[in-house]
Amino acid sequence: MNIYIVGGFLGSGKTTAIISAAKQLLRQGKRVGVVTNDQGKYLVDTAFVSLNDIPTVEVSGGCFCCNYDDLETHLEKLNADAAPDVIFAESVGSCADVVATVLKPLSTFRHIPYEQLVLTVFADSRLLLRRLRGLPLVFSDDVCYIFDKQLEEAGLIVMNKSDLLNAEDRTELEHLAQRHFPAASFRLQNSLESNSVSAWLHELETISRGFPEQSLEIDYARYGGGEAKLAWLDQDISFVVPPGQGRAALLLLIGAIIDALRRQNAPIGHVKFLAKGDTYEQKISFVTLAAPDWEEALPETPDTRFTLLINARVETEAQALRQLVRDAINHAAQQGEFAVQEGRISAFHPAMPRPTHRLT
Repeated sequence: MNIYIVGGFLGSGKTTAIISAAKQLLRQGKRVGVVTNDQGKYLVDTAFVSLNDIPTVEVSGGCFCCNYDDLETHLEKLNADAAPDVIFAESVGSCADVVATVLKPLSTFRHIPYEQLVLTVFADSRLLLRRLRGLPLVFSDDVCYIFDKQLEEAGLIVMNKSDLLNAEDRTELEHLAQRHFPAASFRLQNSLESNSVSAWLHELETISRGFPEQSLEIDYARYGGGEAKLAWLDQDISFVVPPGQGRAALLLLIGAIIDALRRQNAPIGHVKFLAKGDTYEQKISFVTLAAPDWEEALPETPDTRFTLLINARVETEAQALRQLVRDAINHAAQQGEFAVQEGRISAFHPAMPRPTHRLT
């Protein structure tokens, strides 16, 4: 069994890449499992991966490093239940220092039998290019510290969404990355394109060293301070509309939330929506940079009953985020003349990271 740990910042496209890779492996007759991870408990990614008929387990309520025993338990469960040839384990997007706290413990204790253990760190090519050019990101310095440290400990960096850069920018990004991270291997990748994901899989299968021997030097006070500046909101709502009005209602709800965040200039790490009806399932994601054509991803539907699962990771105050989203939902419902039923809701800031193990 091969275990592929997939890290990287919020909104870097990790889940999309994992689902694409898993589908390719399934078509080859291989068995695949996925471990999702988040600080929250009601996860769009877990639901979305499961919808693709991929055996999935979830380590929630904290990162892999602070819930290492849960990670081992879930890996054992996947191995027992699905006997996978490959497990993808996706760490939460605010997690760093995974070599010392996850990969080295897995490698040292060997409670989980594996043939390969490989770390890949993903980054949105547009954010990475801006960062390496020395230009400011929308996040505070402490949040950017997490972004930087994730890349610093990587042996394999996937510069994802490279199709959103022009050829000149892609060339510049490769040169800058080689200069800033000389010990790492790099891949420009479009995870929506099968050949690009196939090349990543090939590298995972043939890589000579799965992760760096040297553990990361990291200031945990600053790392924890960066995480504490990010607000987590997980919420689900349900609503009923007349036939033919489902798409319009979803457009109103999603648009109202995103527009409210943009008006507040709240830096978005990742905001994900999973809309489900009787015959309808659609995931919509927003990241730091704008997605002007997102409406096109929502097809028409005759369904009348819907649930909408919302995961928002934003640099702001948690209770302010909760109120902003609630006000936006109410505004959209009034505008569309439909009633919304509020379900589960959780808004918080992550606790200070305290890893179960840290092997240097």
